[in-house]
Amino acid sequence: MKKFLKRNRFTCILIFIFVLFVILGFKVKDILVPDEGKAVYGDRLKNNDKHPISSEVYDKIDEELEKNTNVIKVTHRLQGKTINYYITVDEKVSVKDARGIGDSILKFFDEDTLGYYSIQVSMLKENEELNNFPIMGMKHPDSKEISWTKDREIVTESENDEE
Repeated sequence: MKKFLKRNRFTCILIFIFVLFVILGFKVKDILVPDEGKAVYGDRLKNNDKHPISSEVYDKIDEELEKNTNVIKVTHRLQGKTINYYITVDEKVSVKDARGIGDSILKFFDEDTLGYYSIQVSMLKENEELNNFPIMGMKHPDSKEISWTKDREIVTESENDEE
């Protein structure tokens, strides 16, 4: 064995260095690349089971919003810690009235739920020519009310051409 090591000293050193680099490569990968087996949201959702939202709450909100004659369609989606509401309103509805419809969602959730989930509201109109919509609202868990996008005026094609 000693004779073999003396004759192939250079080869043995290269093999040792190669194995060392392979081991170091795996260690560096473990440090730099996140564990792909974990969920996309990491640990942020570990308390979701402590803050459940029953389907009855969603049904109650949808039913109450659809009673409003200005609301055409309501859909919702829970994604992580964000509750998204998409509300299509009638073309006659003003931005102020649409915001009021969106704000009415908050009264259906208890304080614990409002302090845990973010709520996003997208107010849409079917007529895309009314370009003061969509308006978006967001309620952060730390805030008490929905913050809305800045008001926009309806701009017609002829006004665009003048500028």
